Amino acid sequence: RPYSLRLLRKPVLTWSNLRIEQPPHPPSRSGRRTFVPSARGAPRGSMALLWLIAVVAALAPMVRAGCEAQNYCNGHGTCVVSTETCTCYEGYGASTDATIFKLPDCSARVCPKGKAWADISTSATAAHAEVECSDRGNCNRATGQCECFEGFEGEACNRRPCPNNCSGHGRCLSMQEMAYTSDALPLQASANTYDGAESTTTWDQDMLFGCVCDSSWTVGLASGETQEPEWFGPDCSLRHCPTGNDPDTAADETDCENKTPTGSAATGATGNLCHVDCSNRGICNYKTGECSCFTGYYGHNCAQTSELAK
Repeated sequence: RPYSLRLLRKPVLTWSNLRIEQPPHPPSRSGRRTFVPSARGAPRGSMALLWLIAVVAALAPMVRAGCEAQNYCNGHGTCVVSTETCTCYEGYGASTDATIFKLPDCSARVCPKGKAWADISTSATAAHAEVECSDRGNCNRATGQCECFEGFEGEACNRRPCPNNCSGHGRCLSMQEMAYTSDALPLQASANTYDGAESTTTWDQDMLFGCVCDSSWTVGLASGETQEPEWFGPDCSLRHCPTGNDPDTAADETDCENKTPTGSAATGATGNLCHVDCSNRGICNYKTGECSCFTGYYGHNCAQTSELAK
């Protein structure tokens, strides 16, 4: 009859509780039953082979499967054999990845992280924790790339781009860069700073961008500088017309000494210039930057008069 395997105690398997038995033979002619030696007593020949087969069969289910259930971490992590779990590589669910979506078999990609545009503060001056795609995009788990919402860009959707790329008539600068730029609006009497506290007050110093528009004349508050650039508007798509002094007034409208630019607390120095479109004597076409002069006025800036103006 076939041999049978019996575990005397479960689930621990040791050499002492493994026994191979053979049912007793039928009684002999003398009426006495005979028994074959146990495995303990005769591990030779076919008995030894059966012994080996029995041991392997008994131990096989008890050998740890490692991370087979996790598809061996899909090649994107290391297996912790003792716990049969994966330690995923960065970008696939590592402990340093800022995501709430992590698969135990490391099969899904994680997207880049950035400061959250809006979240719940942790103190009076601390907020904007790092999150996947800066909470302004969806993560493509197949590619590990953020699919940003409209109005956001960057690897982690962590930038607000300049409108219309400044229409080709300006420089797109971050808030940090703009603070150091003398011709950025609103004009300031001295250079400012907006950096050095990314974990608190200047968290968005490299996230918000704006246009500093181009100009064929120098923009600033000093003598000989003009308080308005040639190109203007949020996207620098508008163009000022030629400036000039109003021929019908005694005052010089182009004199900006001690005058404050819009949105600023500073004032123009002696010799600083105001920009007066079409000398106040015409309509400026801000798309073309050309004046349409009133009747009796002419010139590229409408500063010349004729008899019709009287």
